[in-house]
Amino acid sequence: MKRSTDRRWSPAEIWQNQKEHYARMVEHPPDRKASADFHRPAYPNYTVEDALKKWGVDTRKGVDAGGAEH
Repeated sequence: MKRSTDRRWSPAEIWQNQKEHYARMVEHPPDRKASADFHRPAYPNYTVEDALKKWGVDTRKGVDAGGAEH
């Protein structure tokens, strides 16, 4: 069932609302800390070795050890 057009915004109203929204954003730029937090790297510099140590895996065993102790 189609909604009546009196409840929907016209494309011109949507465009005007977007322009007003972005104009308000330009007037109030974010503070430096918020900007720095937003521009952090997506992935931290963890190696596989670091992750295995964090999970409690003993990385000193060799591949061919078959789980046996040294």
